[in-house]
Amino acid sequence: MNISSKIIWSNRSGDQISWFHPRACVTDNPGHIFMTLQRIGGSDFYGPLHQSVSFDGGHSWSNPEPVPGCQWKPLGNGIHEGICDVVPEYHAPTRTILAIGHNVYYKDGALFDSLGDWSANTGPQLNRFPVWGIQDSEGKWIIIRKKLEIPECENCMIYSCGSSQRQFQGKDEVLIPFTCGKSGIRERNVFSALFHYDGKELTCIRRGNTLHLPFRRGLLEPSIIRWKDRCLLTMRAEDGCGYRAESEDGLTWQKLTPWSFDDGNILETSTTQQHFLELGGRLFLIYTRNAGTNSHIWRFRAPLYITEVNDDFNLVRSSEQIVFPMIPEGDKAAGMGNFHPAKLDERRAIVTVGEERYFQEYHGDTLCAMLQL
Repeated sequence: MNISSKIIWSNRSGDQISWFHPRACVTDNPGHIFMTLQRIGGSDFYGPLHQSVSFDGGHSWSNPEPVPGCQWKPLGNGIHEGICDVVPEYHAPTRTILAIGHNVYYKDGALFDSLGDWSANTGPQLNRFPVWGIQDSEGKWIIIRKKLEIPECENCMIYSCGSSQRQFQGKDEVLIPFTCGKSGIRERNVFSALFHYDGKELTCIRRGNTLHLPFRRGLLEPSIIRWKDRCLLTMRAEDGCGYRAESEDGLTWQKLTPWSFDDGNILETSTTQQHFLELGGRLFLIYTRNAGTNSHIWRFRAPLYITEVNDDFNLVRSSEQIVFPMIPEGDKAAGMGNFHPAKLDERRAIVTVGEERYFQEYHGDTLCAMLQL
């Protein structure tokens, strides 16, 4: 695989905007790619949702513009509600883009930890939930910032589909993975649900069983893909592993299994998402890991790797390549852990990422890698 990369927007100097969470999808118009992204101003602290487009296959991009209706909403007591972790995906049968993220809260210029993940929450108990929108073939948002309703999640303090890949199937169905948790319990669980989608509405048909990992925050940021005769989930965790699970129908999941290489060694990672890419009839996983030389980087979030997945769902060690390299800056380096792949055609794809330079007030570049078999 040939891999090259370029800077889309530059801001290591701090005199522009640091664009983060760049996630793209490819439409059926030749060369047209749609992207959502947002400004980063601190740890888990993001500005309103923006959008950008490319008409030449990702070589150049329009200046980001605000997505209508996605500005911060004041809730009182100095708290604002925002949207983050949005992933757009193109639905060819209806020629629409389905975008799903989740809500988030800010106060005093930082994340408001309404769930008590990092410290005891003495403030308001504010629920976190998925929000979705639809952009039509003319580029108009016909639905925006609508709460995604799921049966049996009424009592969840959080249920979300942030940073997650989904799986369209047939003309009007989509499998969506979620993470969920209850008030007072830090652990999150993962499940998937089947939805009817017709380009106008997104309606839950049924949900599947729940996967548990009783360690710290449990399972986070799941992504799903249908590969041959199976569905596969990949999940972020906080015990030093990334996890996968298999299913025949995308709803009934078998046991959790740590991602491993075909030489038997575990993929040692640190609470960072992984994503799938299908290219040329082959399945790949994109991830970060402990490389033995990057322990000084927060959560091993650079380099970013891509590796082929074999028929036993193990990672083929000999196929591993670097998508974005580690760029040393003294004893630190920018993280590359908030990324997203988009397939252009059967032999080409892009991967986009925003640099996570926490040691420089989050001033960083937005990058795009071109992958070609």
